[in-house]
Amino acid sequence: MLNLDQILETAIAQGLDRFSMVAVARELGVTDMALYRYVGSREELYSRAAARAHATYPLPAEQTGWRPHLLEVAEQMWQLARRHPGIERYLLDGPYHPETLQLFSESIARFRAMAPEFTDDQAYVLLSRVVSVTLAAADNALSRRWQADPDEPSELFRWTVRALVDGMVAGLADLPGDGSARALGPESAVSP
Repeated sequence: MLNLDQILETAIAQGLDRFSMVAVARELGVTDMALYRYVGSREELYSRAAARAHATYPLPAEQTGWRPHLLEVAEQMWQLARRHPGIERYLLDGPYHPETLQLFSESIARFRAMAPEFTDDQAYVLLSRVVSVTLAAADNALSRRWQADPDEPSELFRWTVRALVDGMVAGLADLPGDGSARALGPESAVSP
């Protein structure tokens, strides 16, 4: 019997960047119209499948400091994007499902526990910008072309993340205090 879990897992297996309602239905042995009893559109199926794929993201293990933690976040997010091409759009743009927002919150809380010297806005900016740069790099065919091992981020990517973190930390005193630091935060875009 057809259910939402089967539909989501099939879309993920086919690829977030390329599945179609027709292909998912065909693989499940149903008509594409049968899928519409569970999801209203391909975009809704993408969003729900991306949220499910994101839920497989393991929160980085406790590190000895906040800097190694940020580097581990970048590594794991890069691996998530490699496993699920197309997830970048969901994680950068939303709209987000509650499970995704919960993972975002847990990730920020874990970082804050390691880095109490940062304000909430500073912690959010540091973590979210590392994730954003990682997802942009993972979605960049040109940067992937130069990787020695397609299953591992390049040394240039790792250097870029370290340089980004160093630069952001050096400029935290200039972080806008008008609320714009969190203006692009996930809370503003929640899907049904």
